[in-house]
Amino acid sequence: MRRREFIALLVGAAAWPRAARAQQPLHGRGQRPKTHRIALVAVASPVAQLTETSPSLYTREFFLELRRLGYVEGENLVVHRFSAEGDPRRYSEVAAAAVRPAPDVIFCFTSRMVKVLSDATSVIPIIGYTSDPIAFGLVTNLARPGGNVTGVSNEAGVEIDGKRLSLLKEIMPAASRLAVLGPLAFWTTPYWSAIRGVAGQLGLSVVGRPLEAPADEAEFRAVFARFENDRADVVFVPDIPETYTNFALVAELADRARLPMITTSRHLLKARTLMCYGPDPDDLVRKAARYVDEVLRGAKPAELPYLQPTKFELIINLKVAKAFGLTVPPTLLATADEVIE
Repeated sequence: MRRREFIALLVGAAAWPRAARAQQPLHGRGQRPKTHRIALVAVASPVAQLTETSPSLYTREFFLELRRLGYVEGENLVVHRFSAEGDPRRYSEVAAAAVRPAPDVIFCFTSRMVKVLSDATSVIPIIGYTSDPIAFGLVTNLARPGGNVTGVSNEAGVEIDGKRLSLLKEIMPAASRLAVLGPLAFWTTPYWSAIRGVAGQLGLSVVGRPLEAPADEAEFRAVFARFENDRADVVFVPDIPETYTNFALVAELADRARLPMITTSRHLLKARTLMCYGPDPDDLVRKAARYVDEVLRGAKPAELPYLQPTKFELIINLKVAKAFGLTVPPTLLATADEVIE
């Protein structure tokens, strides 16, 4: 049985008792509500944006789901907020600050920061929204993580990335140079090495260079200049904090360079986005919030399976395809979950 199918079955079997617990009151009748304390750790988003009204759809959906579960900041929830402000050199400092107030649980949006947090504490439960947790050394077993870290992954193995690149080749069969927009930490993981191998099998060579810290506007402009010099045909924009937080700038630079983009998340659908193939990010964030609820009710991260997506959506932007003189095969359009015209 494939790993994703096994996790799906396991999670499905465990879903009903967790759902039942979610309906239980957070405090007894006549008792004052218990105040829970969580730490929210971001890599790039400013602290001021880590709220229920945030322009970041991820953060907003996280807090809305907590509210649906009965947790309201200022009433029965205290939130400690931390951000590295896009500077990886601050990760250890931020992790230490997040651990210091000893929150009941920490929620973090990226693999690299979750790893630093797990090095900073082996006691405080950590819920992550990450890519492949095994590739990043966060857990060794998806079904039973065994430590203080669990969460949700927006990746389900290299085969999904192979599928994404195969779909790209159906739309752009002549493409041979794939630019990848991501920091050095993304480019140097075993997971990325596997993706590069899949790209090579499809006749795609990776061009450009990684983003260097700090990933500010000048650095994004320099990387896109390198993409143009390397005559990239298309740019792959993964759903990671650096790209998500700066996506308005990314879209502007892609437009100026006349580079179509492919992405992993519908939240990155902007001008020049040719195709998106990936899981529903809102669904994953809601599941992460439910895991926070589970932990606040007494569940142990070691026993909560690290969830992987089981459903993926394909979105094709015909307007962008036509702008680049591309013809999308009718068979591919027929399988798309959404077609933007």
